[in-house]
Amino acid sequence: MSDAPIDIGLPEKMSFTNHGTYIEFVRKWFGSKFVFLTGFVFIWNGFLYAFYGEIAGDNAELFVLLFPLIHVGVGIGLTYYVIAGWLNRTYVFADKQRIEVRHRPIPWIGARKIEALDLKQLYVKEKVSRSNNSSSHSYEVRAVTNSGKNIKILGGLEDQEQALFIEQEIEKHLKIKNAPVRGEVG
Repeated sequence: MSDAPIDIGLPEKMSFTNHGTYIEFVRKWFGSKFVFLTGFVFIWNGFLYAFYGEIAGDNAELFVLLFPLIHVGVGIGLTYYVIAGWLNRTYVFADKQRIEVRHRPIPWIGARKIEALDLKQLYVKEKVSRSNNSSSHSYEVRAVTNSGKNIKILGGLEDQEQALFIEQEIEKHLKIKNAPVRGEVG
């Protein structure tokens, strides 16, 4: 009987292709939270549209027109996030030279390129965000470099298995022997 861990199978909302010289992961962003947020964005922006429609015809004071601008900014930001959530996919490519992360088709933060030769170890870290009555969990694929730096390769993963699968397959492809890292998911 072997003590080697069992490989993680392909998680939901993700595809994996081994092209021989490089591997590719594609992760869909869309999930049930984007359905809820879509409704919320329509209500939020509809309220703002109605508010400005009512006061625009009146000779409203400048303060009354400028005060809700922060709400307009939130509405624009949420709308952008929801559109990205419906359309975007995250692409992770790994070959012997580099690991590259891209988000498409809507531009998003977190795109990066990391030199593969500088990687000593990959691991998954859990991020916990707490509020008054709840907490949420997300996962990051991180790397320890040969120079001892700790860098994030990919963050914001809601599914632990997706993060562990990415770690597992990149380590296999780059022939990095899995070793424990302090703070990694157990």
